[in-house]
Amino acid sequence: MKILIWVVVLLTASGCSVKPAAPVTTTAELSEFPLHVYTQQLADSLFAQLPNAGSVMQPAAQIAVASFVPVNSLSLSAVDEAEKQLANQLSESMLTHARQHGFTVFDYRLRQQLLLLDDHAQALSRQLEDISAASDADTLLAGTYTPMEDGYMLNARLISVANQRVLAAASGYIPANVLWGQRQVVQQGDMLYRRSMSGETK
Repeated sequence: MKILIWVVVLLTASGCSVKPAAPVTTTAELSEFPLHVYTQQLADSLFAQLPNAGSVMQPAAQIAVASFVPVNSLSLSAVDEAEKQLANQLSESMLTHARQHGFTVFDYRLRQQLLLLDDHAQALSRQLEDISAASDADTLLAGTYTPMEDGYMLNARLISVANQRVLAAASGYIPANVLWGQRQVVQQGDMLYRRSMSGETK
């Protein structure tokens, strides 16, 4: 009987000392690469679909680049400044990649006259009255993006201006932390937290 009591006591004591295993938590892996690396991958995939060009029979595409827009609304009018900055930076990066791939690229924001101000000279504008409507571009590089939990899904396409035919299309992904700015980091007490795209603090 004494032996049985000791066994019960030992089992009870050992049961009290066992701690449940800590739940396994996973967090999105932080990217060590800048935005340029991800847009380079997108550009490589996009431009690789164009046929070899440069001859009289098959002239090379002459490209103009538009700002990326959210896939559902196709408009930047209702998004915040951070999202507008993302959209415009994506187009700037793709313009750079297009030229580095050897294509003729047109920037339709060029002012008809250089604007000289007290502290700087301005060559680009978004005001229609300041820019020329004429353009020799025959291909438009346009893109959309979709916010995801930890990043953005990108879709880019090259469209013929003459007949709206899609000449090439490619998709890519950008981790959200590539675009983290000061506005997305908040301090609570002595700790720093990241604010998700939904506004939730993590």
